[in-house]
Amino acid sequence: MGEATTPILHVSQLAAALGLPVMPSAEPTRLAWETLPLLRSWLDHVRPLDFDRLTEPTHSRGRSLRNLTVNVFHPFELLPAAWATGEFPWEPERDDERERELVDVVGYAESILAAWTSFVLERGDELGERDPAVSSPRGEVQFSALLESQRDHVRFHVGQLVAFLGKQG
Repeated sequence: MGEATTPILHVSQLAAALGLPVMPSAEPTRLAWETLPLLRSWLDHVRPLDFDRLTEPTHSRGRSLRNLTVNVFHPFELLPAAWATGEFPWEPERDDERERELVDVVGYAESILAAWTSFVLERGDELGERDPAVSSPRGEVQFSALLESQRDHVRFHVGQLVAFLGKQG
């Protein structure tokens, strides 16, 4: 029988599991602000695309830009409640299901970005004052580590998006 694997959200979980020092995450207010241009960049790239281009398989495990949009934006839909309640029920394995429910992928992403932007504007300073532990299906991390992981997640996928669209002309 093989050993069980544990999915992770942030490198701090690996360090702790290996008994290594856990490096502190960047300041949460700064991290929150850094996510905004990344999410806007995603939207700027997908907004002009037609349905065929949005549903074309990319080199990211054959996932479409439509599916990746769900994967990128859904966590930001969950982050405000995660900060308030300590729960982050992100299940990216359900992205296909969320994608099938979408009528307007750009509208979906725009509404999440608007809500996230409002949260950052209203509560951004408080993020630096309180860094709660957050539980998820991928373990427990501090909110700052969760936010850092989502910033890096968006950054990674924006790179994939730009590369894919560059190859497509």
